[in-house]
Amino acid sequence: MKLSTMRKAPLLLPLLFALLQACGSTTTVPEQSAPSFDPQDASIGELVRAANATDGLESAQLRILALEAMIASGDNEGATRQWTLLNNLEDYPETLQLRAALLEAQLALRNGQTAKAVSLLTETADTSFEDRPELLSEYLLVLGQAYQDDGQYELALASYLRLGETGTANAGVSLNVHNEIWDAITRFSPAQLDNFASTANSYQSRGWVELARVVSSEQYSIRSQLDAIRQWQRIWSQHPASQQLPQRLTKLELSWQQRPKHIALILPLQDSAGKAIQEGFLSAYYAALDISRDVPKISVFDSSNLSNVYPIYDAAVASGADLIIGPLYKQLVNQLQQLDELPVPTLALNYSDDSINLSNNLTQFGLAPEDEIEQAANLAWQAGYKNAAIITPQSSDYQRLQQAFANSWASKGGNLVSQSTFGGDTDYADVIKRLMAIDSSEARRDRIVDLLPRSRVEFTPRRRGDIDFIFLIANPREGRQIKPTLAFYFAGDIPVYALPSIYDGLDNPSVNQDLNGIVFTDAPWILTGYDPLKTNAASSLRPAQGPVQRFRAMGIDSFRLYARLQQFNDGDIATLPGATGILSMDENGRIHRRLEVARFIEGKATLEDRAGTASD
Repeated sequence: MKLSTMRKAPLLLPLLFALLQACGSTTTVPEQSAPSFDPQDASIGELVRAANATDGLESAQLRILALEAMIASGDNEGATRQWTLLNNLEDYPETLQLRAALLEAQLALRNGQTAKAVSLLTETADTSFEDRPELLSEYLLVLGQAYQDDGQYELALASYLRLGETGTANAGVSLNVHNEIWDAITRFSPAQLDNFASTANSYQSRGWVELARVVSSEQYSIRSQLDAIRQWQRIWSQHPASQQLPQRLTKLELSWQQRPKHIALILPLQDSAGKAIQEGFLSAYYAALDISRDVPKISVFDSSNLSNVYPIYDAAVASGADLIIGPLYKQLVNQLQQLDELPVPTLALNYSDDSINLSNNLTQFGLAPEDEIEQAANLAWQAGYKNAAIITPQSSDYQRLQQAFANSWASKGGNLVSQSTFGGDTDYADVIKRLMAIDSSEARRDRIVDLLPRSRVEFTPRRRGDIDFIFLIANPREGRQIKPTLAFYFAGDIPVYALPSIYDGLDNPSVNQDLNGIVFTDAPWILTGYDPLKTNAASSLRPAQGPVQRFRAMGIDSFRLYARLQQFNDGDIATLPGATGILSMDENGRIHRRLEVARFIEGKATLEDRAGTASD
């Protein structure tokens, strides 16, 4: 959630006017005639004209009032112009100078100059505000905002907590502060939260830590979160947030009350993917039933072999469903997207070909390899690599993925310097020779031998030296042949990044030794034991390899999303931890996944770095 100065400034206008009046009563600058209007009731234009018609302290006071109003209304350009007209501030009372410094920082934030805002605020020591409680409150509020916009969430939280402990904020500002505290603390990783908890030495800060923990621990169920919040309120009854919860938590109750009561599930049940999604969906459903009897009615419609979505979709609507989950086939999702508006909210389980969502009430969620490619490219770029090579199977589908990687890498400023493809019965030696330009090296040797037929020519092939890393799209069987072949042709030291397809989801070190060193991303459901549903699913469902497990995870997430879609649409949550990854929604109603990162070490997929945490 991007913070906005605009929503804070209106609370401070009356404060500023009173403050400026106080400035006038203490200044040694000669008195000026009072304006013929009430500045609090004046328009921005009237304030600017009055400021232009006077000079000295009165002009500065009026111009600062105009600046405040412009920032509040979002007129950044006008505010910037007015700022340039504020001169000789050092000649005015310190209170006015401090107020101007706060406005300059707010203006920098509104113009996207986060680093400048942080610098302005930290250069103005907060000791200057200690004797001015009304300014100290605003200083801490804007400082917290600047740190938060800069991604320094621990410092932002410290500013907000200090503001809460000053006791100077009114009810409106208190709610705003609680909202910002919650936004900051829910961006902490588990390690950051534990570290903050170890240093929390006040009742208020410890209470916030415990609230974040209980809400996070029940992140898979709104009903459980609501119960946990009520229990927290009973224990922390004297905590400020107990009387005034952050807005996103108070809206949880509304989200729960307005959740869909009847879900129609449209799946191709004769396909392994459709069956796996249904298994995951029902596993999550029965887990929710164990928590509360307040679960939706489920109607299932089989879309196997359908080429026209409209009859089955109409039947799902006619069943009384107030949420439809499905279809799975891309062709059917494309048909739904052609409608201007769907009669009920719909969570499609694939993505349409058109990335711009033209249909109201349509959200799209799937296992898009484009998300996986983007994250792999980000990992390589963050590692400092510049020149990439890519190995993919031969087919039009894989050419599309190859192009997706090339586009992503180029957008970051990287170079794709080599590429090679393989078929079903490929000699991987030829694939690697082409990739590493060893075939060219061998051709040079042959030419030399032809020129010197009677001479003994000692020759060691040389690979190209400009490849920083290799991006690999392959299944486990293919990967087990490609990785050793790279080593054989002098490229064993080149880092390899791969898609989830490289891992079959089975813990088999003896078989996977040849994959050692490969970095890949995959769903939390595959790589971690975080999800409480995983143990139950493992005991109740048939054993399955990676592809089926990933579709089961998708089914689990599709159920858990049913009560969260409105929260995403309203901006009440930015991310949600899921079985398929950390979920987020873009402006086109497409849900994206951020995956876990792992590396093969001694034949085992070893978690290397957590992909993200919940944001409620």
